[in-house]
Amino acid sequence: MTIANFFTMIRLFLSPVLLWAFFISSRAFVIMIWVLAALTDFLDGWAARKFNQVSVLGKILDPIADKFTVGFSLLGLMIWGDLTYWLVIAYFGKELLQLFGGAYLLYKKDELQSSNLWGKTGTVLFFTGFFFFFWLKSIGSVFIGLGLVVSYIAFYTYAKTRFSSLSRSKKTKA
Repeated sequence: MTIANFFTMIRLFLSPVLLWAFFISSRAFVIMIWVLAALTDFLDGWAARKFNQVSVLGKILDPIADKFTVGFSLLGLMIWGDLTYWLVIAYFGKELLQLFGGAYLLYKKDELQSSNLWGKTGTVLFFTGFFFFFWLKSIGSVFIGLGLVVSYIAFYTYAKTRFSSLSRSKKTKA
C-alpha cells in the first residue's frame, strides 16, 4: 500500500463515522472529522505527486472516498441541519449517473479517468459550504449549491471527454 492510498483509506473509513457524528449531535466531532478528511484529501494528492505514487487503486479509491465524505455530509446536514433536500437528491442523482456511466466506460475501454480540476473544485466548494453551514446556513447553502453546480460541470466534462474518445475509438476500428 502506498502512502497516498493510506491517506485515502483513512478518509474512506472516516466517512461513515462522520454520519454517526451527526446522529450523536456532536458539532465538534463533525468538524474534527471534516478537518481530518480535508487534510487526508490534500495529503493523498500531495503524496501521489511527490512520491510518484499515482496508482489504479488510488484512481478508484480517491473519488469514492470523496463521494462518501460529501454524500454522508450532505445527508447529515439535511437530517440534522435542515439542508434543503433537493440539493441532496440532485447530488445523489448525479453520482448514480456518474457511477453507471463510469462502469460502462470501464467495461468498454478498460480505462480509468483521473479526476479533473472541476471535480476537485467542486469538492473544495462542498467542504467550504459544510464549514459555513454550521454558523451561517445561508452562506453555507450557497457554497454547497455552487459545489453541486461545479460537480455537474465536472460530470459533463468527464462524460464529454470519455464518450467522445469512445466514439473515436469505434471509428478508428471500423
